[in-house]
Amino acid sequence: MSTAEIEKRIDECIQELSRFKAFSPEARAAIENLERLKGQLKSLSKQMAQELMKMIDEQLKRSSAYASFIPKTIENLKFIRSWLEKKLPELE
Repeated sequence: MSTAEIEKRIDECIQELSRFKAFSPEARAAIENLERLKGQLKSLSKQMAQELMKMIDEQLKRSSAYASFIPKTIENLKFIRSWLEKKLPELE
Protein backbone atom coordinates (compact mmCIF):
# COMPACT_ATOMS: atom_id res chain seq x y z
CA MET A 1 0.00 0.00 0.00
CA SER A 2 1.36 3.39 -0.98
CA THR A 3 1.55 6.48 1.19
CA ALA A 4 -0.89 8.16 -1.25
CA GLU A 5 -3.53 5.63 -0.21
CA ILE A 6 -2.77 6.26 3.46
CA GLU A 7 -3.03 10.02 2.84
CA LYS A 8 -6.45 9.42 1.27
CA ARG A 9 -7.57 7.61 4.42
CA ILE A 10 -6.26 10.46 6.57
CA ASP A 11 -8.22 12.91 4.42
CA GLU A 12 -11.36 10.80 4.96
CA CYS A 13 -10.81 11.07 8.72
CA ILE A 14 -10.33 14.82 8.52
CA GLN A 15 -13.47 15.18 6.42
CA GLU A 16 -15.52 13.15 8.90
CA LEU A 17 -14.15 15.02 11.93
CA SER A 18 -14.62 18.43 10.30
CA ARG A 19 -18.36 18.23 11.00
CA PHE A 20 -17.58 18.48 14.71
CA LYS A 21 -14.71 20.98 14.85
CA ALA A 22 -16.96 24.01 15.38
CA PHE A 23 -18.07 22.78 18.79
CA SER A 24 -15.46 20.21 19.79
CA PRO A 25 -11.91 21.10 20.81
CA GLU A 26 -11.14 17.37 20.68
CA ALA A 27 -12.13 17.24 17.02
CA ARG A 28 -9.92 20.24 16.24
CA ALA A 29 -6.97 18.62 18.05
CA ALA A 30 -7.56 15.33 16.22
CA ILE A 31 -7.58 17.13 12.87
CA GLU A 32 -4.30 18.87 13.75
CA ASN A 33 -2.76 15.50 14.69
CA LEU A 34 -3.97 13.97 11.43
CA GLU A 35 -2.51 16.84 9.41
CA ARG A 36 0.81 16.34 11.22
CA LEU A 37 0.63 12.57 10.56
CA LYS A 38 0.03 13.22 6.88
CA GLY A 39 3.07 15.49 6.69
CA GLN A 40 5.30 13.02 8.50
CA LEU A 41 4.53 10.19 6.09
CA LYS A 42 6.81 11.81 3.52
CA SER A 43 9.95 11.29 5.59
CA LEU A 44 9.04 8.26 7.64
CA SER A 45 11.70 6.73 9.87
CA LYS A 46 11.45 3.83 12.29
CA GLN A 47 11.38 6.17 15.29
CA MET A 48 8.80 8.43 13.64
CA ALA A 49 6.59 5.44 12.80
CA GLN A 50 6.74 4.29 16.43
CA GLU A 51 5.79 7.77 17.63
CA LEU A 52 2.94 7.92 15.13
CA MET A 53 1.64 4.55 16.30
CA LYS A 54 1.59 5.85 19.88
CA MET A 55 -0.24 8.97 18.72
CA ILE A 56 -2.81 6.86 16.86
CA ASP A 57 -3.27 4.63 19.91
CA GLU A 58 -3.98 7.75 21.97
CA GLN A 59 -6.40 9.06 19.32
CA LEU A 60 -8.23 5.74 19.30
CA LYS A 61 -8.50 5.75 23.08
CA ARG A 62 -9.84 9.32 23.14
CA SER A 63 -12.29 8.75 20.30
CA SER A 64 -13.71 5.42 21.45
CA ALA A 65 -16.61 7.16 23.22
CA TYR A 66 -17.55 8.78 19.91
CA ALA A 67 -17.09 5.71 17.72
CA SER A 68 -20.71 5.64 16.57
CA PHE A 69 -20.37 9.24 15.31
CA ILE A 70 -17.04 8.73 13.52
CA PRO A 71 -16.97 5.11 12.31
CA LYS A 72 -14.85 5.85 9.22
CA THR A 73 -12.24 7.64 11.31
CA ILE A 74 -11.99 4.73 13.77
CA GLU A 75 -11.72 2.23 10.93
CA ASN A 76 -9.08 4.29 9.11
CA LEU A 77 -7.01 4.94 12.23
CA LYS A 78 -6.87 1.20 12.95
CA PHE A 79 -5.89 0.54 9.34
CA ILE A 80 -3.17 3.23 9.36
CA ARG A 81 -1.79 1.94 12.64
CA SER A 82 -1.63 -1.58 11.23
CA TRP A 83 0.07 -0.28 8.07
CA LEU A 84 2.69 1.53 10.14
CA GLU A 85 3.35 -1.60 12.19
CA LYS A 86 3.86 -3.67 9.02
CA LYS A 87 6.09 -0.95 7.57
CA LEU A 88 8.44 -0.83 10.61
CA PRO A 89 10.85 -3.58 9.42
CA GLU A 90 11.46 -1.65 6.16
CA LEU A 91 12.40 1.57 7.96
CA GLU A 92 15.71 2.73 9.37
